[in-house]
Amino acid sequence: MPDLLSWRPRFPILGNKTYLINNSLGAMPASVANSLQEYMDLWATEGVVAWDTWLPEVANTAAILEDIIGAPRGSITMCQNVTNALAEILSCLEYDGPRNEIVHCAGEFPTVEYLLDGQRRLGARVARAGSDPLVFPADELLAAISDRTVLVVLSHVLFRTAELVDVRPFVEKAHKFGALVVLDAYQSMGAVPFDVVDLDVDFLVGGSVKWLCGGPGAGYLYAHPNIVDRLEPRLAGWFSHARPFGFEAPPIEYANGIERFTGGTPNIPAYYQAREGYKIIRQIGVEAVREHARRQTGLLVDGALARGFTVNSPRDFDRRGNHVTIDLPRAQQVKDELIRRGFVIDYRPGAGIRVAPHFYNTGEECIAVLDEMVAILRTAPL
Repeated sequence: MPDLLSWRPRFPILGNKTYLINNSLGAMPASVANSLQEYMDLWATEGVVAWDTWLPEVANTAAILEDIIGAPRGSITMCQNVTNALAEILSCLEYDGPRNEIVHCAGEFPTVEYLLDGQRRLGARVARAGSDPLVFPADELLAAISDRTVLVVLSHVLFRTAELVDVRPFVEKAHKFGALVVLDAYQSMGAVPFDVVDLDVDFLVGGSVKWLCGGPGAGYLYAHPNIVDRLEPRLAGWFSHARPFGFEAPPIEYANGIERFTGGTPNIPAYYQAREGYKIIRQIGVEAVREHARRQTGLLVDGALARGFTVNSPRDFDRRGNHVTIDLPRAQQVKDELIRRGFVIDYRPGAGIRVAPHFYNTGEECIAVLDEMVAILRTAPL
């Protein structure tokens, strides 16, 4: 095991706050400042010629993610966020035949649900399994997959409860019926080890804001190499073209492979920013991050229950991602007071306070935030 706590000085916020909300926004690596300065210096000194250096960073940044999840080289492209990535995928689908149903569950992140619900206007049927966002409806979701299903969308780790989903049964059944599978890995990338080829999903989407410590503006889209060249996204931009600098009239001739999903002008500064966190996660190894989380989240679960709080995350670590959702009286107000006192966490309505230690957090910090919750409930005029 690497000495993970030796990385603490490289994250400035840890010097003045107890930062425990890495499932929402990971701490910024100090090296981001130098990386963004590199981007700005290129713009300042090279002007438009800087694109010769900038454009390769799309693939270079994606390659770090490919290393992290075992994806083949050239199977991931960068985009702005999950909304854009999922919209690109949805734009490949047609709903005018008998196979026109999208299957998902009630626990998905709202951006996913909004996009899927919007497909009704294009003729899709949308099957939403379950009703309680705190309970993953595995049996109902599995039963909903049929020969009418064109796409199954599911999260690897649920954002409210941190439930870790075994995606294999859903992938197997979807493929049995000829449907495609999108995995939202936002809450597992950089936190839970997995091999995307082994999972056999058709698509993977996510972003950099959370465990990857890459900040906003850098999403990513993986498409399985076996299917990518038969996909034709309607949501295509000039970088989706085989010859973007040919400025050719429609119809588009799609670029080979994953580049057809690149869309419009890349968000270059976000990739310069995001690559710093990616490189750290790749160097440390997700296995080490996960093993550290076993100890830290165990302290949180046991400590919360011992203090009489409700834990809305699975008790079994093998069924849990790397955060713990804790409910207690006046949770939203407790959250506000914790932040005022320098304990950075967040709150989700109907679920509770989410506490998410990363590889650079200590066990003492996990205990301290629980003790502070108790102190606030006893003394603060909420």
